[in-house]
Amino acid sequence: MRSIFINKISIFSLLFVLLLVSCNNTTGSKIITSKGEPGRLILVSSDQLFNELDVLLDDVFLEPQPWLPMTEAYFKPSRMNNSSFRRSFVEHQTILFLVTKENYAELSGYIPELPEEELDRLYRDKNSAPFIVKNKFASPQKIYFMFAADMQTMREKLTSQKERLLSVIYENEVRDYHLRLFKGKDTSNLKYKAIKEELGMGVAISEKFDLMKKDKGFFWYSERYTNEQLGIVCYKVPYSDTAQFNDKYLFDLRDSTLKYQIPGPREGTYMTTSGSDLYPRFSETTSINGLYAKKLRGWWTVHGEFMGGPFVMYAVLDKESKYIFIYEGYIYAPNKSKSKNLRTLEAVGYSIQ
Repeated sequence: MRSIFINKISIFSLLFVLLLVSCNNTTGSKIITSKGEPGRLILVSSDQLFNELDVLLDDVFLEPQPWLPMTEAYFKPSRMNNSSFRRSFVEHQTILFLVTKENYAELSGYIPELPEEELDRLYRDKNSAPFIVKNKFASPQKIYFMFAADMQTMREKLTSQKERLLSVIYENEVRDYHLRLFKGKDTSNLKYKAIKEELGMGVAISEKFDLMKKDKGFFWYSERYTNEQLGIVCYKVPYSDTAQFNDKYLFDLRDSTLKYQIPGPREGTYMTTSGSDLYPRFSETTSINGLYAKKLRGWWTVHGEFMGGPFVMYAVLDKESKYIFIYEGYIYAPNKSKSKNLRTLEAVGYSIQ
């Protein structure tokens, strides 16, 4: 059921992103860098809407991420009415306005000017996706405007579009967080240069990560704390057929590579992918810097040990050189929240080029 959920939202995401609209900074001054930790979502509407849709809003935005076994919500929403939505919140990276005809006047100072017929369509059409404004007050930034004629229509929209809404806001947030992390300086990153020189593609890895292993085109980096580790691996394989982008091939490739390259704490132990139904696998087709890619999620474990954690893996096609570039970020943090760090590792992956 979870795999079906992910496949559905990836289809909706493609349609949803087509509504993205760019807006220039209205102040004319140099735009500032947006704020907010990964997962933080600012909801802006009237107190009346928040009171009437209270339980539904929690149901939508506190939905647990299906790839994390601990209950960790997609977002940490903060509710703001017009008067509390001050300058510090205007600069937030991800903002969602919930607009009805009743509260339009109250929120009108932030709502983009739209032709009357378009605004009417957004109100009436129960399937209309939120209108999205990019980099209005800060950069990178996405401001979403979900329009509904009345409270009941808003309830129906939030319910019917829940999957699509979560998928698109999450994906845009991670891509924007990548821009905040690296600010367009990917190619000056020393680790990026080292990886690109050997593998043909590079990925910008923070200086906080230490090189654990470099072996015949395989790179393993790690950022370690007490009883906690963030790991990144990169390598490539020859490309000959589209079948190499099916899930079985890529998960098998992961297991065969890491069995050899990342040993466990005792002889005969090694990293692999959990086959338990408790830790389902997910996949979706995506694009990274214009390159075809497959995104995989799962739960890594160590054969012969009680160790494990979530991972995200990107397989990116270098069609010109006939190679598939593999990037993976994994987390070991027993009994700790993993959502923020997983988003960070996803964001690093979007520097691949």
